[in-house]
Amino acid sequence: MRQRLIESAMIVFAQRGVGASVIPEVIASAGVSQGSFYNYFRTNEDLLAAVGDALSHDMVQMIESVVGDIEEPALRVATGIRLYLHLARSYPVVAQFLSGTGLLLVSNKSAAVYEYLPSDIKEGLKTGTFDEASADVALDMVAGAGLIAVHRMAKGRTTRDYPERIVRALLRSLGVPASSAVRLTSAPLPKLVAPPESLLEKAQEKLAAKAEPSS
Repeated sequence: MRQRLIESAMIVFAQRGVGASVIPEVIASAGVSQGSFYNYFRTNEDLLAAVGDALSHDMVQMIESVVGDIEEPALRVATGIRLYLHLARSYPVVAQFLSGTGLLLVSNKSAAVYEYLPSDIKEGLKTGTFDEASADVALDMVAGAGLIAVHRMAKGRTTRDYPERIVRALLRSLGVPASSAVRLTSAPLPKLVAPPESLLEKAQEKLAAKAEPSS
C-alpha cells in the first residue's frame, strides 16, 4: 500500500506542484482510506520526501549501471548527467515531477545528485580536469543546470541534442576545453529502461492511464 501511495503521490505532485496540500487527492487516486494513508505518512513533506527517495533510488541504480565502470571522472560526470536528462525526457512524469519539486529535493542531502557527483567532482578537481576551486560551487552548478534543463524539457519542446548541449556548456563552465567537452558528450548512450516494478515505470503507466479518455 505504501508503494501505491508513493506512485499516486508522484503523479499528483507532478501535476500540482508542492504549493498546496495533495493528501486528499493522493488518497482518492490510490483508492485507500484516510486512516490507511496516515499509517504511512503524516504530512505533505513526509510524502514528498518518500517520493524523492524512491525516485532517486531508481535513477541512481540505472545510471550507476552505466557509469560505475568509467574511470575518467569528467566522462563519469558527463555521462551521468546526460543519462539523467535523457531519462527525464523518456519518462514525462519524471520531468514534470522534478520540474515542480526539484529545488526542494536538491536541498535534501539524500537527493540523487549527492549519491555520486561529489566524489566525481572532487576527483576531477584533484586531477586538474575541472578548474573551479570549490567542489561545493561545482556541485551547485551541476545541480542547477540539471534542474533548469529538466524544467525546460517538461514545459516545451527541445532539440534532440539538448541534453548534450547542456552538458557540453556545463563542462566548459567547469574549465574543460571545448574539444574535450565535445568528446565527452559525443559517445552513444545506452537506452535505459526502468524495471517494470520501478517507481518510474509504475507512475508513468498510471499517468498514461489517467490521460486515456474513458469509453
